[in-house]
Amino acid sequence: MIKKDVFNNDVKAQFKASAKDRIYRFIMADQTIRGAIVHNTRMVNEMRANHELGPLETLVLGQAYIAATLLCASLKDKNDRLSIDIQCSGPVKGLDVESNVFGEVRGYLKTRQIKVTHPENIKYLSTLYGAGFLTVTKYLENYPTPYSGKVALEHGSIAEDLANYFLVSEQIPTGFNLSVFFDDNQEVKGAGGIFLQALPGADASRVIEAEKMIQGIDSLGNLFSKGQTPEEIINREFSSLEPQFLNNSRVEFFCRCSKDRMEGYLKSLPDKEKKDIMKNGPFPLELCCHHCNSVYHFSEKDLKVLGR
Repeated sequence: MIKKDVFNNDVKAQFKASAKDRIYRFIMADQTIRGAIVHNTRMVNEMRANHELGPLETLVLGQAYIAATLLCASLKDKNDRLSIDIQCSGPVKGLDVESNVFGEVRGYLKTRQIKVTHPENIKYLSTLYGAGFLTVTKYLENYPTPYSGKVALEHGSIAEDLANYFLVSEQIPTGFNLSVFFDDNQEVKGAGGIFLQALPGADASRVIEAEKMIQGIDSLGNLFSKGQTPEEIINREFSSLEPQFLNNSRVEFFCRCSKDRMEGYLKSLPDKEKKDIMKNGPFPLELCCHHCNSVYHFSEKDLKVLGR
């Protein structure tokens, strides 16, 4: 992966931002509700830089990155990963984001620009999705085939439609809060999310109480921008449910693409296509990873490998 530098070679700022981007797992309500809270500010800023996104595109894709990060909290084995795919008729067109057990997230919008006449007047993202479907696919190491579930987009909100997915496909009451906070210059100053899920035997009244609490948090990204920590927020907002933190781990915008992998792709092309590339170029040849927008260049000399 070729990651753009959003810190202007300021190593101290980079490490400081990296230390904050973590996911924290917790339980509450007498261990009948599990949850996770994630700080994603660095991740969303790096995602924005690599994909060269405007504010609206950053908000839409950023929410998907946050959601995928939260969902990876339940992954266990080293090869476990999952994806969130949205296909829709509105200006968003769709998106595809995936995360793995290591907290690495990558993904892209299915349109480079969400075309709307007056983006500053948009009050609800639901107007940008239109009709469509949300699909969650889990690739688990100890299962022979991927597990996939699909629901129609009923809300035009990644948080609400994911909650609906879990209720319909897995019959589990679930709540999400996904937040990307921009300053007056449209720069991302805070990003993160909260995930809550009822466990078997959970009291319905406490589940409803937790749902009201998670919906009552106005802007998690704003709280992060002010320096509040994930632990402080959970302990304050859910104090009556007595949350207990279990562990935490790193999260990062990261893709495992590389020039060597792209070279392997070129070698796998049919002989006719390889000969055409060697004869007609263009040189240098550019290959772009759609997951992270990294661009790899191959000179005419590099492409001699195609003839081997």
